Amino acid sequence: MEAHVTAHSQAYRLREEMAQARVQHGQEIRADLPDIRVTALDRCWFTGRHGAGGEVFFSSMGPIRLRRVAISGDGGPLPTEVVVDGLEVAGGGTYDLFNVLVRSNGDLRLIVDEATEVVPVGRERQRVQGAADAV
Repeated sequence: MEAHVTAHSQAYRLREEMAQARVQHGQEIRADLPDIRVTALDRCWFTGRHGAGGEVFFSSMGPIRLRRVAISGDGGPLPTEVVVDGLEVAGGGTYDLFNVLVRSNGDLRLIVDEATEVVPVGRERQRVQGAADAV
C-alpha cells in the first residue's frame, strides 16, 4: 500500500524534529526517521473507492538522525507543506525509514528511493517505548 500525507498527519511534528536536527530550508539531505506510523485508509473520500492506500502520521516519531548533507541550505524557514513520495508498506504499523532523501525547498519532501530502507518496528520495541513515555 502506498502511504501519503494528509491533513491529519501532524506534519508540524516532522517540522519540529527537522528543526531540532538543524535542517535548513533549501537543503537536500539523507536522514533516518524513526517511528513513522502508517494506517490503512478504508476508502478514498474523493473517489469512494476502497483500498485507497495509507495515511502517514508523524505524531510518534523520534529524533531524526542526519546522515549526510548533499546540498547546503539558505537558513530560511522550513516549508510548511509536507509530501511523502514512494513510501510503500505491506500494511498499517510503525516503520523506521533509513537513509530517506529529504528536500526542503518549496515543500518538505521525503523521498523513499532505492537507497532507502523501510523497516517495520517490532511490537516489543513499541511496548518498551510506550512504557518509557508513560513515566
